[in-house]
Amino acid sequence: MRPWVGPAILAAVCAVGVVLLELRPREPADPGSDRRQVSAEAIALLDGLTAGERIAGWSVLGLSEPREGGVRVDFGRDDLRFSVTVTALGQTTHAAPRSTERYALYYGHPHPRGAKIPDGAVRAIMAGLERRIRANEANVALP
Repeated sequence: MRPWVGPAILAAVCAVGVVLLELRPREPADPGSDRRQVSAEAIALLDGLTAGERIAGWSVLGLSEPREGGVRVDFGRDDLRFSVTVTALGQTTHAAPRSTERYALYYGHPHPRGAKIPDGAVRAIMAGLERRIRANEANVALP
């Protein structure tokens, strides 16, 4: 047997394995996630906000509804990401950095972990979301 046959067979087996992995049916991106698909009410409350829109120079990466309620909006710019969560007033004991008549707005979940979210970005994004909510909160309630 030639000395290269063993490594060539091993490489071929590995290549077939990679192809089979890529062809298998995929599970949802995060099957154990603590978040659900966003409701029509949440979209209406945020005045039709969708992934891809920009607020204060930051892109909306996605919207979701945490199991504990409210709606979470993920933002990103360059290599930094963070989230703003909107909940009904009084749903949590933490003081909200911003609020409307019915809703509290919180921010956090920086990525990479421990990254500093620029204060100006937080203020501008939360003000933009607050304006959207104030315009719709009298007619829309989160489930």
